[in-house]
Amino acid sequence: MSALEFRPRFRFTTPLSKDEVVRRIGERLREENPDQLWLKNADDHLVLSFPSRHTHAWTPQMDINLEVRPEGTLVRCLLGPSPGIWMLFSAGYIVLGLLAMTGATLGFAQVSLGHAAWGFWALPVGAAGAVVLFLLARAGRRKASGEMRVLKHFVDDALGCDCFKLAMDQAED
Repeated sequence: MSALEFRPRFRFTTPLSKDEVVRRIGERLREENPDQLWLKNADDHLVLSFPSRHTHAWTPQMDINLEVRPEGTLVRCLLGPSPGIWMLFSAGYIVLGLLAMTGATLGFAQVSLGHAAWGFWALPVGAAGAVVLFLLARAGRRKASGEMRVLKHFVDDALGCDCFKLAMDQAED
């Protein structure tokens, strides 16, 4: 995971307390925040995002979950687009899957009754739609990569570590 991937999940343990992690991120937002990032804080869950006036459909956000452990704080990060865009794509794939399944069922029923099997035309339509959604996701990934790096580096600077490298090192132990 050394290269920034789309929707990467990583976790690491820091010797900092949960309150110290939240304090450092909040302090960095107030003192050194050229991208005007926002922080939503719900106790053990932080969401770091860009201001809404500068966003597009693919603008990423970073979800940070904090869990107190005896050795420090377990930090779980999820970096990707807002949940709304994921829901849109999930709904799209579900609709296309249902279209293809309905077309296949209708086509087989038509064949068994000896009628023209026009229901099978839903299969290539569903497949083409899935390819379009896949290509849109790839384009969005490219468009969001710079903003994802901004979020990652912001947290790195706030916590004083390379979070990806720390996560990789701790995963090997």
